[in-house]
Amino acid sequence: MPKKNTVERLAGGIARDFDQFLTTIIGHAETLGEYLSPGDPRAGDVAAIRHAAERAFGLTEQLLAFSRTRGLRPTVADLNAIIGRSRYTVQRVVGDQIRLETRLAADVHRVRVDGEQLQQIIVNLALSARDAMPDGGLLTIATANVSVAGDDPRAAEIAPGDYVELSISDTGMPIDSAVQPSLFGEFDGASERCRGGLGVALVYGVVEQSGGFITVDSSVDRTTGRRFIVLLPAVEDSVATVGEPRGKSTGNETVLVAADDPTVQGLIVAVLRRRGYAVLGAPDPWQALRLATGHGDSIELLVTTATSNGRLIADAFRATRPETRVLFVGAPIEEHRERFANEAVLAQPFTPDALARRVRGLLAAARVHLEMRILPQ
Repeated sequence: MPKKNTVERLAGGIARDFDQFLTTIIGHAETLGEYLSPGDPRAGDVAAIRHAAERAFGLTEQLLAFSRTRGLRPTVADLNAIIGRSRYTVQRVVGDQIRLETRLAADVHRVRVDGEQLQQIIVNLALSARDAMPDGGLLTIATANVSVAGDDPRAAEIAPGDYVELSISDTGMPIDSAVQPSLFGEFDGASERCRGGLGVALVYGVVEQSGGFITVDSSVDRTTGRRFIVLLPAVEDSVATVGEPRGKSTGNETVLVAADDPTVQGLIVAVLRRRGYAVLGAPDPWQALRLATGHGDSIELLVTTATSNGRLIADAFRATRPETRVLFVGAPIEEHRERFANEAVLAQPFTPDALARRVRGLLAAARVHLEMRILPQ
């Protein structure tokens, strides 16, 4: 599979670089919006910029998952709730000519998925349906609990057990039977000919990594329509995941910022300075390493990139300043992911508010840890 591996690496490289640009676009759009009153006519332009950047971010997330360099961030989730959050977006992308219906099973099992990626799966399959219904039609999103037994034909592809079925059906043109066998393979034009485009190929990559299975029902005896069927393993409910800390996200601690990309570096420095932090900027790893040993005062937090350079800087700080907390921005590439497994990582692109909350949370946790250490025994 050398051709596929090359495409995966290329897709991952492009997506990761593009995320750097989106971080800057989204960040500065949000910052600019803070200067505008709600009634300012320019506020709509800023919101449109941010919305377009967030849509582009969705595509890069799929590319990174397809290339295996982003890695999924699965949590136990309610599939019906994810569909509910996606409904408005789906209706917007398919347009007014297409009627959207949902048929969601009330007792649907929980699944372990990356919620953002699953929303992108739904949107991509809806886009494929829209292209197959240029004159309008009906798009139906449904969920159901299903079981795959050992004698089920699907057991050749997935392990027997309980699954949640997500189906997305349309009344558009059926898929050519000659195309169907290669529909979820490499993006060689087959998926484009079924009017699914690159999105359908990316959907397969995300579903596969989630331990699921996807197929399409568009047989030759059907006069119209296609039905994409995604099966995701059912799981037991688990405790809620910990969210971002809430409340005030300002401070006065000293933070050193040493990001690889100068535009991201500038954004982080500006955001934290506006929120009251004393920020030191290191334009290159060597300056950051000099500050690790030469800065006379305390440095409570290091913000750096999830790369080899960032890892080197973090290790140097921990050797000379063990009390300094570290926040990595960006997602580590596949071969280095284990080195960041237990680290605080903020994925790109991020908003200024998300960055500020994460920084405040790490510093608050460090303060609690310090206070516990100095309490009298």
